[in-house]
Amino acid sequence: MAGAWKEIKFEKMFLNLPETSLRQASAAMENCFVGESGAVQRFPGLAPFATLAGVAPVYLAEWAGDLLSVSNSRVYRINRAGVVSDVTGVPLSGSFRPTFEKTDQSLLMAAGGPILRFRGDTTALLSDNAPQTTHIGYIDGYVLAIELSSGLFRHCELDDEDTWDALDTFAANGKPDYLNALIITPYREIILTGVDSIEQFERLPQGSTPFFRRWATGEGLFAPYTLIAEDQGTWGVNGKKEFVRFTGQTSEPNSGDIGRSLEGVDDWTDAWAAPMNIVGQKFILLQMPFATNPHGTKGLTFLYDYRAKKWYNLYGWSDSQPARWPGWSYLNIWSRHFVGGNGKVLELVETTFQNDGQPQRMLGRTAIIDAWGEASIDNLRMRLKRGAGSNTDASDILLRVKRDNRSWSPWKRKSLGLAGATDTMIEFGPMGSGKTFQWEWTITDDTPVELVALWAQVVSMEQS
Repeated sequence: MAGAWKEIKFEKMFLNLPETSLRQASAAMENCFVGESGAVQRFPGLAPFATLAGVAPVYLAEWAGDLLSVSNSRVYRINRAGVVSDVTGVPLSGSFRPTFEKTDQSLLMAAGGPILRFRGDTTALLSDNAPQTTHIGYIDGYVLAIELSSGLFRHCELDDEDTWDALDTFAANGKPDYLNALIITPYREIILTGVDSIEQFERLPQGSTPFFRRWATGEGLFAPYTLIAEDQGTWGVNGKKEFVRFTGQTSEPNSGDIGRSLEGVDDWTDAWAAPMNIVGQKFILLQMPFATNPHGTKGLTFLYDYRAKKWYNLYGWSDSQPARWPGWSYLNIWSRHFVGGNGKVLELVETTFQNDGQPQRMLGRTAIIDAWGEASIDNLRMRLKRGAGSNTDASDILLRVKRDNRSWSPWKRKSLGLAGATDTMIEFGPMGSGKTFQWEWTITDDTPVELVALWAQVVSMEQS
């Protein structure tokens, strides 16, 4: 009796339930994403671009058409060809993650110590009177900076970023907490946050008082470096460990699909977020670099498609197992995508599927499917892109099955074809029988992958 072909759709990842309870969606999506057509595409890999001194984390900014990077307190200027110049006059001091802000005159930077400025020559101290700070902003000729361990923020004189008067101080005191972040949105909103509150200030166009508080809310920001402005809103991780979108005095949680994962993060140190528009998709990158991940290594990185409201994971590779995705920062410049690594600047390249010479494992795992009752799988068919190999070597895709939540079967390996192969169908053969089925597929070769569809040939074993 010929079985009926049943499609197994590539669905969004859902981590808010134990995997044994998951009946639909995907249990894992690593280094890949589901595009508009429903096909799975591989996420770009990381290629070397520029090498700095040492192996410390690298943080990126842009100034006057060049790439600026900070690593181990040193500041480097890098041109389009990847030529590196050390432009450190005064090292950037402080024990926090560096932040940057451009003014009409300078690129400003801070990391919990004095504010530095860069105007094209070497870095210099902005002002002896400016506060030590972690976050800076610029609006209408004013540089703003939050004071460390206080609910105050200060500003320079109008159009004079060198001059700071101690009286030019405002209190963000909607709640009695310390300020931990500051951002100026594209809509000229000044967002100031603490762990218990978020406040919006705006510019007063006239009068002796340059700013006023428009609103405050009782919800705060837990992870300061996750505060970003994107998609006509402001985003960040709140005190409930939710990734939320703030609009006015309301917020919308967007992390329900991965809620258990965020609640279980054991180390939020230096957690950060960045908008990333790449391969025709609009993503937000969210990383907890020191958190323990499900593979037992350090580094948990999520990729959020905020248009489709879908989450995915990014991983690197170390000692033959998944590890932290090797980025500490991200910047789009010259219509290219750069990532700060360890002592180097890397580039996301759409034709590369390794991470700085290490394997990039693409992996997907389905839910535990029980919709067919007791059944036998006579065949499994996959439609995907083939013919991306060379004339002499072809990459392989591997697939295995777990029946009735027992152990995984051995991997079945199928070729993606030599260069020019046009047949898009491969068949993995019989998959055994059971009441539930779960599949996992993976590839580590440096090749593009597009998985379009997956079908199982199902024969019911239940008596009518």
